Amino acid sequence: MGVLAVLILPLLLFGISGIIYIYRAVGRLMSKSAVQNKVVVITDAISGLGKECSRVFHSGGARLVLCGKTWEKLEALYNALISVADPSVTFTPKLVLLDLSDINCIQDVAKEILDCYGCVDILINNASMKVKGPVQSISLELDKKIMDANYFGPITLTKALLPNMISRRTGQVVLVNNIQGKLGVPFRAAYAASKHAAQGFFDCLRAEVEEFDVCISTVSPTFIRSYHVQPEPGNWEASIWKCKVRRTNESQRSSRSGG
Repeated sequence: MGVLAVLILPLLLFGISGIIYIYRAVGRLMSKSAVQNKVVVITDAISGLGKECSRVFHSGGARLVLCGKTWEKLEALYNALISVADPSVTFTPKLVLLDLSDINCIQDVAKEILDCYGCVDILINNASMKVKGPVQSISLELDKKIMDANYFGPITLTKALLPNMISRRTGQVVLVNNIQGKLGVPFRAAYAASKHAAQGFFDCLRAEVEEFDVCISTVSPTFIRSYHVQPEPGNWEASIWKCKVRRTNESQRSSRSGG
């Protein structure tokens, strides 16, 4: 019996490791095909996190719509993306100038996107504006601008694209928020207030559109350190900007300002 167990054990381990390998391989294939041919809109695609999202979705075969406030930076990102991906399995990204703090232009941008592709499968609300200072030193005008960029901008774009998702009964909206949407930090009152507002809106929206099979997700990282060095065409991996989420414990959170 002991000898039989000794013989069976290696075979059992080999079989388990084989199953794990197949499971992981299938998972990788599914993750790559999950976004293939999907229309993905990324706001502030020229930020550190936005660039990395752009690279992942582009290499996965998504039809990207890259939004940003600076045309030159959008073009540089475009050149970097098309130089490192296989053109036979990727699509040429569409570039769109968009400043979410300018609420009046958002409807036109949404119409431009829908006219181009007919639908949006995934919207990543990544754009954000930060401000730091004592409450009494921040003007009401700046408070309003922060609220436009971090709250009214994302919800206006979401509302413009949401009816299309609801009518098709498919779609996903992702809000890249911040831990300050749940936890206030000194000297970030305007920023934290806008993030709290956005968190509340998308939490409610998640419950409202569940019946239409539209998924609403919020991501609330603590600190993100990103290097805003544009990746060189053909040499993306060698670029020094790569996002790194800095994890902090509760004591660190209470002594640092975030975002």
